[in-house]
Amino acid sequence: MFVLHPQARVRFAQTSVVSQVRQFTHDAAVLVRHQIMSQDNAKRIVLDMSQVADAETSAFAELILLRKSLLKSGRDLRLTGLSGRTAGVYEVNRLGDVLPMV
Repeated sequence: MFVLHPQARVRFAQTSVVSQVRQFTHDAAVLVRHQIMSQDNAKRIVLDMSQVADAETSAFAELILLRKSLLKSGRDLRLTGLSGRTAGVYEVNRLGDVLPMV
């Protein structure tokens, strides 16, 4: 479903998480949250959503909560690869300030 790329940690203490789903649902976002929170050594996590065709607003809400938790612990979450309807949901909800992209 999502794949961690730990070799990215060497550069800027960063981990990339690559979405393997086409539909990014709230349940998928909860799984991402648990996966990322269990990885405590990367300061910056980049969630690559280039394979995601559609995303639910509630999934983005879960990512906002994840980022808030990460920021409290000195870490951060960024998105990359948004396109199509996924990018539309992101833009319509004006998430750029609370869930920034790389």
